[in-house]
Amino acid sequence: MPPILQQRLGRSAQYGMLLIVLVMLAFPIYYMVITSLKPPGEAYRLPPTLWPLNPTVDGYPFVMRAWNYFRTLLNTVLVAGGAAAGATLLGGLAAYGFSRMTFLGKSALYSALVATVAIPGMVTLGPVFIAYNELGLLDTHIGLILIFMSDGIPFAFLTLFAYFRSIPRELDEAAWIDGAGLFSTLFRIIFPIAMPAFAVTFLLLFIAGWNEFLYAFTLTVTPETRLLTVRLFEIPVRADANTTPYDLIAAGGVLILLPLIPLLVRVQKQLVQGILAGAVKG
Repeated sequence: MPPILQQRLGRSAQYGMLLIVLVMLAFPIYYMVITSLKPPGEAYRLPPTLWPLNPTVDGYPFVMRAWNYFRTLLNTVLVAGGAAAGATLLGGLAAYGFSRMTFLGKSALYSALVATVAIPGMVTLGPVFIAYNELGLLDTHIGLILIFMSDGIPFAFLTLFAYFRSIPRELDEAAWIDGAGLFSTLFRIIFPIAMPAFAVTFLLLFIAGWNEFLYAFTLTVTPETRLLTVRLFEIPVRADANTTPYDLIAAGGVLILLPLIPLLVRVQKQLVQGILAGAVKG
């Protein structure tokens, strides 16, 4: 077989695999969207339709009223954003210290930080609930921010530690010779260089906080503090229905996903650049 034909067949196979993966990733989102546009009777139809026969958007205002959507959306943005920012900053400080300093017990402490990533949330849920009950942090946004932040710090630490190690120490030494202190060197020289890694870390932690359910469900009680993922679990039922409201569940899923789309579209270039920069530098 001629080499040119082999190359074309190889590229065709690659494009075919990419197309299959794209369809597999996109189809659940597509089906959720079209289900949200179906009237209740069509949402239960078997076999299911791949396009709504009688499209309607009645499910969206119903869910938005039941959820007090904009209040719940604000709760989610504040909790996910606050936790992501705090975890990124604290993880970055710890990562810089580990990458530049030598101290007693450094290896053991590093191993302990890495090990915390492997601890499932279900294991710590009971102790956290008891502690929050004693501290008065149950059903508060600050309580959710703290627990989300504690989950995100190890991830931020590991991500930024690898990036900081790729930054030459000579930059720090030059700053110290010029009279800059530790924090001045960190915030005026090292942090600006590592900004792509910080942006990627923040975005990934923000999305993780946006999608968090276990702690958000267990540590909140009243609708005023609930997050979007928990409200989806509490999907409302129409007064005249006694079946699972698939159309309302799908509409709720779209309402959760919708605010993230403009953000991801806006920062996709920076996100890819940050990931690639970390891969090359690491």
